[in-house]
Amino acid sequence: MRRYFVILFVFILGVNQASAVIFNPDDIEWASAVSGTLHKGGTLTNGEYMVKAAQFPAGVPGIKTINGDIVPETDVDPMVYLEIYKNGMLLKEFVMTVGGEAYIDPDYEVKVSATSFSARNAKEWVLEFFDPWAAVSIQKRALPKLEVTVTTDKSTYTSNNAEIITATVNVKNTGDAFSKNIDATLNIGELKLRGGDASQLHNSYLRLNKGESKSFDVILVVPDLIDQKSYSLSASVKGYDVKELGYNASGSLSLTVSPKQNYFGISKAVRDRIYLQDYATVRITIANGGMYDIYNIHVTDNMSDKFVLSSSPTPFAWDIPLLKPGEEWGTGYSIKPTEANIDGWTIPVASATFTVNNKPYSASSSTMKIVVNGPRLQLNKTVSKPVVNLSEDVTVTVSVNNIGNIGIKTDVKDSLPDDVSLVSGQLSQLNFSEPGKAWGFSYIIRMNKEGVYELPSAIANYTNVEYRGFVRDVKSSERPIIKVIDPNKPTPAPTEQSSQTQVSPQGNPGASQENPASSQRTPGAFQQLFGDSSNISSTSTPEPTPTPITPGFDIAFAVIVLIFTAVFRRR
Repeated sequence: MRRYFVILFVFILGVNQASAVIFNPDDIEWASAVSGTLHKGGTLTNGEYMVKAAQFPAGVPGIKTINGDIVPETDVDPMVYLEIYKNGMLLKEFVMTVGGEAYIDPDYEVKVSATSFSARNAKEWVLEFFDPWAAVSIQKRALPKLEVTVTTDKSTYTSNNAEIITATVNVKNTGDAFSKNIDATLNIGELKLRGGDASQLHNSYLRLNKGESKSFDVILVVPDLIDQKSYSLSASVKGYDVKELGYNASGSLSLTVSPKQNYFGISKAVRDRIYLQDYATVRITIANGGMYDIYNIHVTDNMSDKFVLSSSPTPFAWDIPLLKPGEEWGTGYSIKPTEANIDGWTIPVASATFTVNNKPYSASSSTMKIVVNGPRLQLNKTVSKPVVNLSEDVTVTVSVNNIGNIGIKTDVKDSLPDDVSLVSGQLSQLNFSEPGKAWGFSYIIRMNKEGVYELPSAIANYTNVEYRGFVRDVKSSERPIIKVIDPNKPTPAPTEQSSQTQVSPQGNPGASQENPASSQRTPGAFQQLFGDSSNISSTSTPEPTPTPITPGFDIAFAVIVLIFTAVFRRR
């Protein structure tokens, strides 16, 4: 009885071993080869497998040809005696020859090939030069590799919006061999199918070749929510290789579903097109269109700086204790534009915070723009020279450009400060400013006293778009600055202390307080050079002194050159 038991055990074990290797050898696929040239004792490794060139045929005597080459006395049939190891353990010894078949182990897990040898009459076979070689490659059995991903048509969804979720399961074989009998499954968790049974969550494929992919879609419904919630979708796949060995993979995705706030509405309405003289009424409305009471509503608003309130100031903040389902609340105020803009001024949104079912929420109105039709003037005032000699003429140019969309009658007036005289031209002009067209005028002035002059702004008065004759608005230009110098007054020589001041790459002293001639002089330093002048502006930075171009300047220039030469020699 005991002997029968042992025999039965061995028989069953043999059956299991045999069934484990039942496959069609023609279905075996091989991965990329690792190749190398082996001399005697050389090795080649691919993963857990190693091949060693243990021996070659024996060397033979050599002879010299008429060309002087050394060749074997008799040709040698190339071959190599190889040993193959797995994880350091010897598996097999075998000989490979030219044209011979590759060695494949009984389990078809590794394949060894000899692709080339030393030639039959190669010098390497001669005894004194003996060093034959064989080019060998090792290939492991190619294996499949399954990957599965889950994607959806969107990353976020809105509840109560008749939306659906389209989930796509994609299975791909990224390995080096085919996979068979693949089964893919989608786990939808808490989500629900739009229709049908659970069989649509599974799909099977008989075979996936290397690089091939398959996919299937599942349609889900978006759940009804009052709070935002995340849901997880996961997929798993299992397949088999040619030897019925299993391969698994999984993938997952998280998506967000937000409640649609159709139970709370906030809107801010205003006309989208007005004229410069118009008033516009802004209306803010809060509505409860849901099933729940809305508590502690706090509304805030803001106004663009391109508008002014037509009435008393508003706090732009309102509190509503409760809005029941179906109720509305509203407020409004009037604004007036201060400047035209054919592209439209942006109106800030109104915002609200509120509580529903003891949870805080927030919402905002949509952004909008108001096109304001009317004139929009740009007024510029420039001078031809910022730095001039005493009694030298300067041309002042005043230009007007209407970048609005309505023409306007414009009266531009300019003025002169003390100690500035008008040489020629007019200080004012009345004209019609057409949209998109610029106009202007120029005049010539002269300063008979040195100093820094800040010219006043030019002023443009223009009537409103209805041409009723009264002043609609006032526009001011910038205030140009002119520095007037006396060409006959020499530049003060630098003192001993200032000559030690380090000069920057631009030639300006490093410390302006130590050098009175610095370009960054204080008003006191200007008074030392130019005398007391009421035209000096304490906020203006004078320009660097230019070289005067006046008759009789040669002598003064020579004196300055001698002074600076002495200073640099001293350094």
